[in-house]
Order: sequence, then structure tokens, then C-alpha cells
Amino acid sequence: MAPLIHAAAQIAQAHPTNLAAWRRLPLAEVPLVFLDVETTGLNAAGGHRICELAMLREWHGTLHAAFETLLNPERDSEAAALAVHGLAPDQLAYAPLFADVAAQVLDLLTDAVLVAHNAPFDVSFLNHELLRIGHTPPILPVLDTLVLSRRLLRLPAYNLTALAATLGLHRPSHRAMADALTLRGLFAHLVERLAEDEQITCIGDILRFQRGLRPAEPEPSAPPLIAQALQEQRRLRIIYRSRSAPEAIEREILPLELIHEGYGQNLRAYCFYRGDIRVFAIKKIEDMWLVPDEEQISS
Repeated sequence: MAPLIHAAAQIAQAHPTNLAAWRRLPLAEVPLVFLDVETTGLNAAGGHRICELAMLREWHGTLHAAFETLLNPERDSEAAALAVHGLAPDQLAYAPLFADVAAQVLDLLTDAVLVAHNAPFDVSFLNHELLRIGHTPPILPVLDTLVLSRRLLRLPAYNLTALAATLGLHRPSHRAMADALTLRGLFAHLVERLAEDEQITCIGDILRFQRGLRPAEPEPSAPPLIAQALQEQRRLRIIYRSRSAPEAIEREILPLELIHEGYGQNLRAYCFYRGDIRVFAIKKIEDMWLVPDEEQISS
């Protein structure tokens, strides 16, 4: 798994080349791709796979393409995952492999902003599937309707089913296309709310709002070493105390962006310990230091 993790880290380190040009564009001017996946389990880095995938590509508010397919994951689903999507092994045995549809997936993603609900989950699975077959995942801006819903709405629950029921949207069914359709409707509602409540209409401001920043607010300051790592795209080693571990542990991370919350700052980073993108509370980092230059290249 080491080469896969290293490749994923290189992907995490890159930056969207189109984003700078898009920052002031109205959202309607940018192609959007709504993505939903069903999977054999919860951990892409641990070997779980996509067993169903759906994508909708929209531009100027018009649906231009729709793609859905079952996929042979080449492994069984965990019982909990099977209970959610109901895709039994005999339904997937003769489905195409991800490699068979990768070209279509990449074509749909060309120059788009990706939209997903709990985006780190879907994007992690998609990137791992691409890396597994030797494709470099495209570096795209990502909008997460879960994060945007939590920032814009005051509701008791933010899962897709609860949001659909509250907002009167197409009902999801834990199948990829049904959920992608719900996702598209949810995003349209959130875009309206952003325009009405926050006067936010361009892609750059939506991405900043997702990080907890309104248009007039300055970028948050970071501890000097984190600021340096972000600017120079360098790795950090941190001593971090999480809720799941009683003792602080050392982790190596590649910082990606600061996220501002009312209770404090977070750091979104690629975690080499977990082999995935994670969010770290800065106040829980007990110590940190830059990885030496020679290790930045060789590891």
C-alpha cells in the first residue's frame, strides 16, 4: 500500500490549476459534477472499494450528462455496508471493473467543480480507485453540501435523508443515482440560500464560506510553522492528541488549508498515518516541526 499512499500524498499536495481563474466567476459559469458512491465499507485506504457510482454534470443550470454504473469491487461488502445499499455479491459479480469506466469518469470530471455530501468520503474512494489502476486523480475544487448545510441551516440532522425530508427534495435511497439527484437538489437550495442570506454567488467566496470565512473576513493567521508549511507545501510532524487516542501520538501531515470555526481553527491536511485527508484541531497539536528537506523528497 505504500506506493498508493505516496501517490495520494502527491495528489493532496497539488493545487487546482483552474481555481485562480475561477474565483470571481459566478457559480453558473463553472461546470459542476455531482458525485455519489456506494462502497463495500468505510475505509478506502484500508482496501474497501466502490460498488456503485453515479455522476451528474451540470453547466449553466442545465444537466449535460448523467452516468451511473454498478462496479465489481473484487471483494465482499461488510455486513453494515450491505445493509445500507443492499447490493449483493451476485448483483456485482458481472458488473464492470472500475478500470473499465475510468475514462468516462475522468472525462466527466474535466475542468469541473466536484460536489458531494460528506465529500471527503466520496473523493477518497474515487481517488483510491484511480490510483489503484495507475491514473492520477484530477485536482479539482470540491464543494461539500454537508459542510455548507451545517453552516447555512439550523436543523437537528444533516444526513442526506433528513435534509431531503426537511427541504422537500427528491428522496434518497442509498443507491448512487437516487442520492446524486437528491444532492443536486440540495445544492441548488444551498446556492439560493448563499445568495439570499450571505450575498455569496461566486465560486471563490463559496469555497471560502465552506472554510468558515465570509467575503469581508480576512484569512485567518496560522502558527508560524503551519503558515510556512502551507506556503512552501512542506510536510510537518506533529504531536497530536485526538479524542480517539488517550495519549498524544506523532503524525506526519501535509497541510492543505485552514478552516475557521467558532470554537477555534482547524487544519485540513493529508495524514500519512491514516493514508487519507483529515481535519486536525490546531489547539490539539502539542508540538510540531518541519520535516527535513531531504525527507520531503525521499519519503
